[in-house]
Amino acid sequence: MLREKKIIIFFLALPACVTGAALRERARAVAADVKLAREQNADTCAGRDLAVAEANLRFAQLELDQGDPFRAEEHLNLAYPAAKSAIASSKDCGKVTVLIREKEPEVQPAGPKVALKDTDGDGVPDIDDLCPEVPGPAWNHGCPVFADRDGDGVPDDIDRCPDVPGPKENYGCPWPDRDGDGVPDKDDQCPDEPGPADNHGCPRKMTLVVVRRDRIEIKQQVRFRPNKSLILPRSYELLRQVASVIKDVPGITVRVEGHTDNVGKLARNIKLSQSRADSVKEFLVHQGVEPKQIIAEGFGPTRPIASNATKAGKSANRRVEFRIVDASNKR
Repeated sequence: MLREKKIIIFFLALPACVTGAALRERARAVAADVKLAREQNADTCAGRDLAVAEANLRFAQLELDQGDPFRAEEHLNLAYPAAKSAIASSKDCGKVTVLIREKEPEVQPAGPKVALKDTDGDGVPDIDDLCPEVPGPAWNHGCPVFADRDGDGVPDDIDRCPDVPGPKENYGCPWPDRDGDGVPDKDDQCPDEPGPADNHGCPRKMTLVVVRRDRIEIKQQVRFRPNKSLILPRSYELLRQVASVIKDVPGITVRVEGHTDNVGKLARNIKLSQSRADSVKEFLVHQGVEPKQIIAEGFGPTRPIASNATKAGKSANRRVEFRIVDASNKR
């Protein structure tokens, strides 16, 4: 049975390998055409076609290295005709015609000067303008220079995220970062749990807290004086560890939630839970956490996690929770 599975996997993978090999052969052929075009001075006579061929050839090779033959083929389909056009347009570009005069020509009286046509008004005569109907600088043969709105060095015409800066290797888009810890997923050994860069994006190991994707889970309850918001000293170490986790990831926002049981009036319980959440936030700020990273909110008895019909249930409902929230959506 195991051998049959291996055979199936082999034949499933075979078309991708064959496709990749064929595309690399096409890429080598296009590279040869680009080289020939350059030798024929295509950068002077067919600058736009040569630029399109070279750019799409580079991206095709990058897609092949990243294992995406479909995107690679799209770029090769653009590079191939552009390279052929550059070769055809530059065949006579490098040739020099030598005229041998048998005698000095007669000097003709100077006639009126004729202005060279410049259709797009960019100062480059149409005879020298590779883009005669679109204005562009002389150093670019009269063709426009593509804009780069996000300033990431990737021109907008090939930038997949033209309004958000990103590296050329990712086509101008920022690398994904699912847990928002500032460490890109490609470098993050814990992409779903926020952690510092010096720990490869993983949360540090703590004795009293565990970092999850959506919360900081505490292994014991935060203790207060009965019916008060004063934190008891035995909870200080727990809260110090919570503070350490938040300081490690400056990009996250944490909502401190205060909860109570259902004993007493609703309004009083909500006020008490808010006061306790505020006390926890104050403690964390004193430990060096940025105030903007903390939201304190009291819910009173409105979000129980156990039945209030038992003593144990009421004890479980009197709690503080730490929820990791999206910075763009504080709820």
